[in-house]
Amino acid sequence: MAERLRQDRFAWLTRAGAPLLLTWLAFALRLIGLTRQSLWRDEVDALLFATRPLAQLLQMFRRPGENGPLFFLALRPWLAAAGHSEFSLRFPSALAGALAAPIVYILMRRLGGRRPATVATLLMATAPYLIWYGQEAKMYALLTALAPLALLLTVDAAQRGRWWRWVLLYGVTSLCFYTHVLAALIVPVQALWLLILPLPTGRRAAWRRLGAITGYLAALLLPYLPLVWWQAKLWLSPTFETGHPFVPLGDILTVLLAAFSRGVLPVGKAWTLGPFIFGLISAGIWATMRKQAPARAEHADREGLGGWRPAALLGVWLLLPPLGVYGISLGMPIFADRYLIWALPAFVGLIALGVVALAHAWRPLGLATLAVILALNLVGAARQFSLPVKSDFRSAASYVLANRQPGDLLIYQIPYIRFTFTYYSSGRADPNDATLPWLDGPYTNDTTTEADVAAEMAQGTSKAAAAWLIASEASMWDRRGLTEAWLAAHGDITHHAEFARVTVTRYKLEP
Repeated sequence: MAERLRQDRFAWLTRAGAPLLLTWLAFALRLIGLTRQSLWRDEVDALLFATRPLAQLLQMFRRPGENGPLFFLALRPWLAAAGHSEFSLRFPSALAGALAAPIVYILMRRLGGRRPATVATLLMATAPYLIWYGQEAKMYALLTALAPLALLLTVDAAQRGRWWRWVLLYGVTSLCFYTHVLAALIVPVQALWLLILPLPTGRRAAWRRLGAITGYLAALLLPYLPLVWWQAKLWLSPTFETGHPFVPLGDILTVLLAAFSRGVLPVGKAWTLGPFIFGLISAGIWATMRKQAPARAEHADREGLGGWRPAALLGVWLLLPPLGVYGISLGMPIFADRYLIWALPAFVGLIALGVVALAHAWRPLGLATLAVILALNLVGAARQFSLPVKSDFRSAASYVLANRQPGDLLIYQIPYIRFTFTYYSSGRADPNDATLPWLDGPYTNDTTTEADVAAEMAQGTSKAAAAWLIASEASMWDRRGLTEAWLAAHGDITHHAEFARVTVTRYKLEP
């Protein structure tokens, strides 16, 4: 008896060892260089929203057009306890990104078994795209944990059917909605999963499960019909601007393939996408390899689902969200690859099925494919780590503070970068610090004339002997460069420095 207990304990440690080690690997890769990149404006937004008065924060849950209020609400107590440092802002994302790895392991084991689950978790841990957003103070890393958890609970509820499992599924799915508005596309994914997943044997159990599925989907959709209504009005409005260009479906899929494979940096050589595409295609072998595996719900924990189902489920998860975003974009362009980051686990899941299928056919081929993909992942993560990608307001603020004279005016172009610059210049990580005199650069991307800019700038700088132009993404606000032209005509440059996506220039103004 004692020997059997020791064997069971050893077997449990063997099963648990791989996902635990890979989870720690994921956490370590996200902590390394967590503060290497400067915060950019969207990350400072998270700080601004999370620390605003609680009543204003709670209003985001019921105000049309707001996105991600749950993330900001969850961030609020953490920031109150840990402070507003770069590390504190980004640590929750690193933790959420690491926790996504074991969730995906459990889900993939339910779908395909232990080997695909281990491979998928390894790819989750090392994917450069996931590492990048695991180091950003936004909701995207949290989505990569919540979406797989919602789909894992979908499998669990469909196969085991106790009422409390449906309640738990309802709660986690709702959390997805309030973490990012486009995560609502997980509902049609769940609906198709519930059609594809095998039902329990027996007519009575099958009808009972179908009733539970119908009730769940109705309860999930009906309370959000007002939300759908105002979104439909926006979608049909010819004057509503989203700030996103329209992207054709083919380009959407190409952008996602490049991002999910190589990370946030441009793909230098197209051949580097080949191993990932090969892994995806090889997932089709899985269905034939697993033809004899049991497909019934009661065997899923032990051996995964049989036949075509795992690849079909993951394919639905990967393709339906971009198709949904494309459909929305026909009326209201809204595509950005990071909005669909929660489909990336399906991408690595399909590759994992393909790698295991290749290894089953010819072991060296499967191992070689995995090794090349893993090497490309690590190279991509290293490139992101070494290159300054985000707007470097940290260095810009340091330079300005070192060279600024008393009374110098700071002009921000675009105006919204003031919060990010001030976060670094305030001395206490406060984006609302107003101790330094400042002026918003005028908006000129309309019918504004040079005379209009001259009048506005003359009035705004009338009491300043010198002004710093702090520019980042300036074309969004002043495509013609009228603000810079006015400063050049009315002052002499005494200091100039360029940083990643930020330039700072000091002009000594004419009296």
